[in-house]
Amino acid sequence: MATTEAITLTPEQTRARYPDESGFVEREGVRTYYEVYGDGEPTVLLLPTWSLIHSRHWKMQIPYLARHCRVVTFDGRGNGRSDRPQDAAAYDEREFAADTLAVLDATETQRAVIVGFSLGGHRGLILAAEHPERVDGAVFIGPNFLGGGDVLPERVVFGDFDREYDSYEGWAKYNRHQ
Repeated sequence: MATTEAITLTPEQTRARYPDESGFVEREGVRTYYEVYGDGEPTVLLLPTWSLIHSRHWKMQIPYLARHCRVVTFDGRGNGRSDRPQDAAAYDEREFAADTLAVLDATETQRAVIVGFSLGGHRGLILAAEHPERVDGAVFIGPNFLGGGDVLPERVVFGDFDREYDSYEGWAKYNRHQ
């Protein structure tokens, strides 16, 4: 016979470090939630990645970094405690870059070292290119850049993900059948 046990869930998992400051900044009707940790120099801004992942994905880096510098994170629009606009155009990459500027302003951050993971690299690149006066440095981890150049000729040859090939060397290995 199976038994069940009542489990009391906490509203959130225990964190290794809680923020020293948190809040919302509103830009064009969209509220963005942010957190600030530590108070050293420089400020490190950990950018949001895809819209389906909130800022807690940085939870393993925050405690260490906050012992050495000031750390700012925020939930990108569409996730976490930030608003979820219904219009698809609200998720344009430049909207995320503009939200980043709003968070920098709300946290009184003049300049920061930005860190982007996956699509956060693309968003960070937009920020650095269009607002270099706000960026002291940039770190891109496994960046995913949408567009931005011509496709390599050898990539076009093996561009069909569903096609079966005789060999799966080089670019051909990025295929459903490999």
